[in-house]
Order: sequence, then structure tokens, then C-alpha cells
Amino acid sequence: EARERRGALPAGLEGTLFLTCVGRNKVGGQQFGHWFDGDGVINRVTFRDGRVHFANRYVRTDKFVNESAAGRILYRGVGTQIPGGFLKNMFRLPGNAANTNVILHGGRLLALWEGGKPWELDPATLESIGEYDFDAGLSATQPFSAHPRLDPRSGDLYNFGVFGVPKPKLHFYRVDPAGNMVFNRSRYVGDYAMCHDFAISGRHAVFVLCPAFMRRPFKFLFGLNSIFESIEFDPSQQTKVVVLDLATADIVREFELDTFFGFHLGNAREAGDELSVDVLCVDTMDVMGGLSDVFAERGDEFDFLANGARYFRYTLDLATGATRRELASESLAGEFPCWNRGFTGTDNRYSWLATILENGTPYGFNALQKVDHGGGELRVHDFGEGRFTSEAAFVPAAGASAEDDGYLVSVVYNRTSGNSEVVVLDAANMCDELAVIPLQEHIPFGFHGNFYSQTFV
Repeated sequence: EARERRGALPAGLEGTLFLTCVGRNKVGGQQFGHWFDGDGVINRVTFRDGRVHFANRYVRTDKFVNESAAGRILYRGVGTQIPGGFLKNMFRLPGNAANTNVILHGGRLLALWEGGKPWELDPATLESIGEYDFDAGLSATQPFSAHPRLDPRSGDLYNFGVFGVPKPKLHFYRVDPAGNMVFNRSRYVGDYAMCHDFAISGRHAVFVLCPAFMRRPFKFLFGLNSIFESIEFDPSQQTKVVVLDLATADIVREFELDTFFGFHLGNAREAGDELSVDVLCVDTMDVMGGLSDVFAERGDEFDFLANGARYFRYTLDLATGATRRELASESLAGEFPCWNRGFTGTDNRYSWLATILENGTPYGFNALQKVDHGGGELRVHDFGEGRFTSEAAFVPAAGASAEDDGYLVSVVYNRTSGNSEVVVLDAANMCDELAVIPLQEHIPFGFHGNFYSQTFV
């Protein structure tokens, strides 16, 4: 329970924000080799009857439980090797950190990670239940990635995973509203290219494969290199887009674009033969190295507005193969795109992204921007010096008629107090922090989350 709050919660704001964070970045004095290897914590922020309730718990994965008991690193990760040389790492796959996203679907709360199965938790208690494979809908080697997309029209959940030795496969899944795996098909899409996210339109799934390749997978398999050490960004190769048919998983068309790297996609939509998708693009893969050491001193030498990822809309002609791109109107460099999820797969006018302004503490996401794809002015909310935001979730207002009629809910770390705050921001005008609820503790920085209308208190 929060101790106090400023402002008033909007009438009708009811539901739950589930949000991941990386709660532990070392064990027994041994530091993990990359931030992405830290153990996942699921945070639950519930709005009910004008009150805010907070709870969080570590996900009790095998990795977390066994390393906690041993007091040392026992599992490989994205950038982590087990101490002791290649023999300790040979043929060992990374341990599931369950730290990247969390979804509620078909009545199950699932913590997601890039390279493994979901980890199920009880949404009422946040107690860990165990690894979940959709009643054997996923094979032993098929991962369920951290960026599923929910089709708001059908209620179906789509997701993917990339795995195969020596030739990688893209595994594509559809899960019905009740949580049943009804579709699991695999396609070869080339080399082990970086693919963290994807998008859906009305009839298609869009995958952006950046030229960051695992050129020598056997060095990883034989324990010589971590995954991060095995991946090379090749600027001489183009970025590839693969478009699948949502109904069959057949490859509809492939496109080659000018080279860029990126983690996250925004929304997609289609009109006739034209399909467009919003993509965050940056010139190099340097950000991966910059995120490796979470304990490194964070200075203000990196100019995010000049060098961070930019938000482009790519339009792809499925009939002719033609492509074009344009920068999202007046947008700043940003990350963690969100939109009104009721518009997923259809044309949306607004996107919201985190950004970094020069406000005295420009070394973490300290602002949110509202991008108007219809050509309107950019709106920015600066949280102020020493306040750093997580990914925001858009929540429609009760009875909303306009696409941007609603709220941005985020968890903000306040460096002055040393605690985190739950902040409810007016998503339309981007000026008013309608409610600020200080928590009794700080929440470590993390990655993704989602808001649901259900409550669990």
C-alpha cells in the first residue's frame, strides 16, 4: 500500500499494471556478464476503488532458485559464462531469467524471456508455478519470445521464437483467447539474425531481421563464447524484412532495407497491397555493449537525442517490392514505443515513447514524448531532474471516444527520495501528472509490462 499520494486518480481508472524489472545482477559476489541476464522481478500495481496497491516478487526460475542456494553463478546467459572455462559451459544453454516482459492471457500470468519458455505465476499472489509450455504446444527446444502481439479483434495472441542448429528456424505461434496453442509453424529465414520484436497488421506478421549475426554458433555451443561475444553486427549487410501470412505462416514477401539495428517495433497497418510498420532504428549495435555492465558509472557524455534510435515508418508494397521510409513527425530519439492497443494492426495516429532530455540528469529515460503521425505537433513531458521513467502503458479513459483519450501509467524512480513513484499522466495533453503515488521502496529499472482491466487484491 502506498503511504501517500499527490493529485487524484482519474475516475474509472481500474485495473492492473504488471511490469518486469531486473532485481538481481550478481550472486555471491559474482556479477552477471550482461544486464539482460539479471533475475526477473514481477511488479504489480493495482488501481481499485480509488486506491493503489503494490506488490512484487522474484520469479522462482530454476536459475534463481539454484544460484541462490549455491551462492554463485551456475548458468550461462546472454553475456554470462559460468566461471571455470569452456568445459563448464560446453553444450549448456542459457538459464531462463524471466525478466523481459509479463502478460496475462487465458487466465495465466506469464513472465517472458527471449530464449526460453514462459514462466507461470499466480496473478493473485505472484507465487511462481513453473515453466509453461502450453500443454506441450511448444516443443522442448522452442522458445516463446518476449514480445507477443494481441489481436484486439479476435483476441488471439501471436508470438514467435528463433532456434535451430545449425540452421535457424523462425517458429510462429497463435494462441486462442482461452490460452490454447492452436498454431505452431516453422520457417527458415536465413542466418541467425537479431530479431527481438515483431508486429501484426490485419492479415500479416512483420519481422525485421537486423544484420547482427551469430556467425560461429559452434563457438557458443562448445562453451568458448557467450551469446553476446558470438554476435557480430555486419554493416555491409542489409536489414531484411520478412512478411508472413497470419493465417498460414507462409512467407508472403521479403524486403531488403538500408542497414540499421533496432530492438523494438511499433504498430503496423495495411491498405490494399501496402503494409506499413513503425520501427526504431539506430546505425550500430553499440547499445548492446553499453548495457552490459549495470554497475558502471552513468555519465552524461552520451548524447541520446543525437545518437539514439529514431522512429521511422516503413511502407512496403507487397505487390511490387517497393519500399519507402519517413521519420515519424517531429519525433525525438526514443525507446519503448506504446500506443492504444485497441488499434493494434490498424491505422493509429498516436505513439508514445520514452526519451532523454538535457534536464540536468540526461543519463536515463527522463521524459515521455507523444508522436502525432497525422502531422500534429510533438508533445513532451519532462519528469524533471533526477526522475527516471520506465516504459509507459497507455490506458484508455472510461468511455473514451478519441484514440488519445486516456492515461500513461509508468513507474518513475525519484533520485532525491530514493524511492519509486507510480505516475498517472494525461496522455492527450502530456502536461498534467494527474496522480503521483510514492512507494515505500525503489523498483530497479527493467524492460516491459502491460495493463489489464482485471484486479487481484
